[in-house]
Amino acid sequence: MLDMTVPLRQGRAEWRYLFPIRGQYRLSVEFAAPDGRKVNKTFPLTIRENRLKWFFLGIFTVVLFAAGVLAGRIFTRSVPNAKGRVAACLLASMGCVALSIADAAQGLEQRKNFGWLDIDPPTVGKPSKVRWRLSGEEDGANRAVLLTLTIAHLEKGKTVFAVERLPVEGEFAMDFQFADGAEYRITANAYVTGGQMVRIEQNVSVTGVEPPAQAMIPAIGFFLAVIALGLVVGRWSRRSKAANFT
Repeated sequence: MLDMTVPLRQGRAEWRYLFPIRGQYRLSVEFAAPDGRKVNKTFPLTIRENRLKWFFLGIFTVVLFAAGVLAGRIFTRSVPNAKGRVAACLLASMGCVALSIADAAQGLEQRKNFGWLDIDPPTVGKPSKVRWRLSGEEDGANRAVLLTLTIAHLEKGKTVFAVERLPVEGEFAMDFQFADGAEYRITANAYVTGGQMVRIEQNVSVTGVEPPAQAMIPAIGFFLAVIALGLVVGRWSRRSKAANFT
């Protein structure tokens, strides 16, 4: 998901990264010493689901169940009509739950003077090359600068990646995997010796990819089962009420 080479400052390297989803991750680090010695180490990471998402999932499930109950009570009049209307309601619910959007658009902004930023056309699930370089007559590509690079999700208003004041020799490149098909803003601020700051930013639209069927079917099946259960409860309550009146 992220592949980059960074220099160490006082034996440390720091960056900020927003993990896109819960699960098990693996951070592989390779250290290269000036004498040519290399050390590899792997760190397992466990990212837990945000509790607020479980709360929203519960509310959404209750709403689906209540909608099923309401539909069951409204469309249960006679047995023949009820069967047809319940089937129609299930089909409509299936269409609503199974809708997915995959839009692809790519937009680029004009580069500013003395800065060069290029991002390969990003697609969800595939690492994209992000390249930055200092240019111009006064600031050559081999000049040492401090680079601050951030990637922000515009719709959510969150920073998904950031590295601050990274010492580089006039250029920097990394592979970055975008998590969803949305619009992102990549901003590069280079602090040049003498107090000058070179800023460049670029918006990119990530091409979305539909999730595999094995990932969609369990969720769709669960939501349809909740709606169907609500329909059964609604029909049962309507008929039991009618039986009590008779």
